[in-house]
Amino acid sequence: MKNKSGRLRTLFRHSLVAVGLLSGTVSHATSADVTSLTSCYAKGLADQLLCGSVEQPLSASSSEKISIHYAVIPAIKQVHPTEAILAFAGGPGQSAIDVAAVFARVLRYAREERDIILVDQRGTGKSSLLQCDMDPLEAQFAFNDDALPIFEYSREETQKCKTKLNTDLSHFTTAAAVKDFEAVRLELGYKKLHLFGASYGTRIAQEYMRRYPDAVASATLDGVVPMQQSLIAIGEAIDDSLQAIFSECTDSAECNRQYPQLAQQYQTLLDTLIAQPVTVQVPHPRMHNLITLVLTQNKVRSAIRMALYSHTTRALVPLAISEAVKGNYLPLVGLMGSDSTFGSLAMGMHSAIVCGEDWPALTSQSRSRFSRSYFGRLMMESLDASCPIWQVSAVTKDFYQPLNTDIPTLLLSGGLDPATPPSWAELAMVNMTNARHLIADEATHGVAGQSCADKLVAKFINRRDPGELDDSCLKKAAVRRYFMNPNGPAVASQEP
Repeated sequence: MKNKSGRLRTLFRHSLVAVGLLSGTVSHATSADVTSLTSCYAKGLADQLLCGSVEQPLSASSSEKISIHYAVIPAIKQVHPTEAILAFAGGPGQSAIDVAAVFARVLRYAREERDIILVDQRGTGKSSLLQCDMDPLEAQFAFNDDALPIFEYSREETQKCKTKLNTDLSHFTTAAAVKDFEAVRLELGYKKLHLFGASYGTRIAQEYMRRYPDAVASATLDGVVPMQQSLIAIGEAIDDSLQAIFSECTDSAECNRQYPQLAQQYQTLLDTLIAQPVTVQVPHPRMHNLITLVLTQNKVRSAIRMALYSHTTRALVPLAISEAVKGNYLPLVGLMGSDSTFGSLAMGMHSAIVCGEDWPALTSQSRSRFSRSYFGRLMMESLDASCPIWQVSAVTKDFYQPLNTDIPTLLLSGGLDPATPPSWAELAMVNMTNARHLIADEATHGVAGQSCADKLVAKFINRRDPGELDDSCLKKAAVRRYFMNPNGPAVASQEP
């Protein structure tokens, strides 16, 4: 690898702290023209990064170019200058650079000896963002989504977005994007990569392993999406994760005393809203001024669904349901207005993935299966309306084949995951000959971010042997106690 350390030092000369942390990094240089790299920062991360971009053809048959933007989080100590960790974001539709702080935290032990590469997948972030117009929160709260059939609503919104974006989404599928990540590796000059994929990011990580196996030293898949599994199956995982709350509350004397018949209360709330949505004035979740909320069953279901992703919000679910049945919607509003940990999604790119990869694979059998859940039915109806408008070219049949590989692979699953349950990882690893699946029974989505798995990932990357990992630390309880009242997870006072 070419030594261009002088130029890299110049980028950091104004920051004594950065020079101290990156002194090992600057002795490592890239095979690319290093002058194309600039110092930069990411939201929520104090560390100084290196940012750049690489020009890629939009498609094999087009002369049009697309700029793929990337950032490098330098290693604390550059022990392995020819290796790096390539982190794939989730969604689909998430910008990896936008959540650099999340990756820096989750991979903090692995970063001690290796750089972390973040690439905004085409259609996200700075890489030709495909974002549809989004209504402000006030309009979303006031909108009655029960007044318009989902099929008609999806069709209208899709047509608006297609007119705005004016591009062929067929150029933004997983299969179309994977070569961009390899171009970044070549641009930066790393010989081997350790992949870390989260959620949808595990799908593109597997595709990268299939296309460029010689470039991969190891792979960690956290919240696994199998190649042969449709994302629409998420409806089943949502139902199971919510049912786990109902069961836990029933089995807990404290929770059952405060929230008896929680599952029935939830159904009562839904039935009431199906019969007639409720219109109330509520404080804006962040600004606190009064705004109009038209509460529908879909808004309740969606708020509860997103709360299942994190233990912090999951602990509020019984309280939110119980209070809403009584006519107090403030806890529920808090869940509706909370920001997602993973940030906003580029819905154009999201549509490219689901319409090019998940919708075409639906069969009469899978449709029947997925229709058993509310969100499964909702997703299929929405895709049936929008995908014919987008006209994304379907990926080839071999895309759906399970990955056949002997690359050292670590698969992580949360037992309470409302998106990618442990059974998905088992499906993904059916043809992996050097893989191990670890389950944190009480984790939700993203095991490395809420358990000792961050240390296990670092050990795995260093040793590349999934079999030798001691996973006993994953058995430690990570669940937060449910809120017994608005003040916190304490037993509510009993009237004499």
